[in-house]
Amino acid sequence: RQFIAWTGAVAGLRGGSLSDLAVAAEALLTDVLLSVDEGTLEVESGTTGDIFELTLRHPEMRSRRMADLEGIMEQYLDGYRLSPTEAVLFKRL
Repeated sequence: RQFIAWTGAVAGLRGGSLSDLAVAAEALLTDVLLSVDEGTLEVESGTTGDIFELTLRHPEMRSRRMADLEGIMEQYLDGYRLSPTEAVLFKRL
């Protein structure tokens, strides 16, 4: 969450947007921790126009285990893409 908070602050996110992004990212991290025993989690972030993008990859993941992860993403984000090894979160600045 520290990474998300600092990156969000640098990107100029409002408090509510940062909180929403943190909730979605924490759900995603919980899913990764439930789904794999070991390996390296890769994290990238950036902005495109007014959209903040956070990408998390774990090459060893084969499936997602967290219940209703997509529902959480829909509630707190402006967009997302999920695959077994990668998740991309989008939040408007």
